[in-house]
Amino acid sequence: MDQQEAIKIDYLKKKRQFEEKEEDILFQRDQGIRAVEEIADRTHYYLKDYVPDQEFIIQAVHKLDRLKEEVYEAAQQDRKQIERKVEELDDTYYRDIRTLSD
Repeated sequence: MDQQEAIKIDYLKKKRQFEEKEEDILFQRDQGIRAVEEIADRTHYYLKDYVPDQEFIIQAVHKLDRLKEEVYEAAQQDRKQIERKVEELDDTYYRDIRTLSD
């Protein structure tokens, strides 16, 4: 195996690892959102008959909605960080290939 092929194999391996991390982030985001939605549904269902002040339930559901937004934002930040790392990986790979060609 020549040097160029070794660089390519290493590049593809690292790129796949980043793709797997991104898939994991999306999976965790979706699980988190489902959990928050389930809590919101259960909160409303179980408390609607026992809490005379519905404003309390509405506030709780709004807080859970904000929590969902935080989960989305955190996942988006993590994905952007991975995108930057992939761009750096691409740049390094193409620079290394050019260096070998010269």
